[in-house]
Amino acid sequence: MKLVVLGGAGSQALYGIKDLINHGSIFDEVIISSRNLEKNKKIVEGLNSPIVKAAEVDVSDEEALCELIKDCDVVANCTGPYHILAYKIIETTIKAGKHYIDFCDDIEAFNKIFESDLPKKAEEKGLSMIMGLGASPGFLSVLACSAEQRYFASLDEAIFYFACDEKEPGGPAVLGHMLECVHNAPYIKNGEKLNEPSFREEWDFDFGEPYGTRKVTRIGHPEVFTFPKYSPGIQNVSVRFSLEPVSAYEGFKDLSLAGLTSDYPLDINGNPVSPRDFALAVLLAQKASKPAMTEEELKEFLKGVTACAATELHGEKDGKSMSYIGRVAGNMAPLTAIPLIIGAEMLAKGEITKKGIMVAEEAIEDADKFVKETVKRIREDGFGFTISEELTVREVY
Repeated sequence: MKLVVLGGAGSQALYGIKDLINHGSIFDEVIISSRNLEKNKKIVEGLNSPIVKAAEVDVSDEEALCELIKDCDVVANCTGPYHILAYKIIETTIKAGKHYIDFCDDIEAFNKIFESDLPKKAEEKGLSMIMGLGASPGFLSVLACSAEQRYFASLDEAIFYFACDEKEPGGPAVLGHMLECVHNAPYIKNGEKLNEPSFREEWDFDFGEPYGTRKVTRIGHPEVFTFPKYSPGIQNVSVRFSLEPVSAYEGFKDLSLAGLTSDYPLDINGNPVSPRDFALAVLLAQKASKPAMTEEELKEFLKGVTACAATELHGEKDGKSMSYIGRVAGNMAPLTAIPLIIGAEMLAKGEITKKGIMVAEEAIEDADKFVKETVKRIREDGFGFTISEELTVREVY
């Protein structure tokens, strides 16, 4: 079996590839591809695995991409930004007749692809294609599916939370995506789809150790699109976030309230400049001014908790009101990449039976099994990871 990882040289994807090597995967050939062949070769050399090879491709070149994936079994798309690149990559993958998976966290990409004819084309070709199997959406929303299956007869509300350290691995695309998500934060309230920038409302939420109670605000994230596909009758869905340290959260709050997340261009000395581009340039300059962590420093950093997340559900069962909170503490990078790799292996084994383009919540039928396998593999890869659940039952006599 052969896996092609587009954007395989990226900081997120490599955690998944290392996991795949560690666990004797079904794949006997894994291709790391990006536009920089020399960088890919150095990474392959460092991984020191006979199954991993390097390739060069510009994913916007349909002919070159088709040639790269023509004899593979699964395509894992770890490139970004997804709202720009995902449509064309999925279209090309369908033409090549290959199964597909990504960890897309860009709601615009979901809207664009599911409103197109690509889902129908994928289904007609008998392909299984999964969008959004990373940390969030992905593990966190599948955890919600698992809780729903175990504890609820019906759901009224789902809230997804995450908070991560600003030093978590991630390049310029991550900061740019954050600014977009802060500016456009859709949510569902009483069955109505609404949208407003972040920080117009804030709540206190207890993430548990080590972050404790933090201010959180809505952020634009795909669970608002993906989770109702699993639970179509749900009336309230939102995603809320914070950052570590608190000053990072306050910094994004200042940018948002000052209008610096807008992409509407302003005339600056005769040049059109969007406030978001200006804010991104400032953030990148600040990041570049700080010394980058060495590999050893990064390993030490990742020994501790660098991200917390949670899923909160409200609903009913047997006439009783039920509330659930599942809390997760660990590292965002492996929690993003390892679910994707497990999903790719499931595609290769034929364990994903549904056809067409699916969100993660639709694709993973045994949610509890998937959650437990993800936790097991993250821990076996040497990362700290805890998950705790809290269930409240309310009954009036």
